[in-house]
Amino acid sequence: MTTLHMPPWRRRTSWTQRKWAPLPARETSAPLLTDWLLSTGLCVGLAMILPGSMAPWALAALFSVAGYVWLAFAITQSGAPADSPHLTAWDAALLSFAASFSVQTASYLRVFSP
Repeated sequence: MTTLHMPPWRRRTSWTQRKWAPLPARETSAPLLTDWLLSTGLCVGLAMILPGSMAPWALAALFSVAGYVWLAFAITQSGAPADSPHLTAWDAALLSFAASFSVQTASYLRVFSP
């Protein structure tokens, strides 16, 4: 007696196989890099409207939030984090966290002070 009966997976037709075929690395890295640059630009733009003494720390916090958003997107939408020939959402999350760490380090070393 089986307690869990799962029906067989539906086979993909040739049209859906062509539709979901992986794209070459040049075609898949550019949109993700563009999306990451747009989210980074949004973080920088929001931090620019703040007072000068608070802007670096707010920028680091915004980069961290963007990193968590990219991480949530990677967990829910993206594939495996390793062995990918192109940039993935995992890489975008890593870039956002690295940018946040860089801004925090620069602020601690007083690079942004006049």
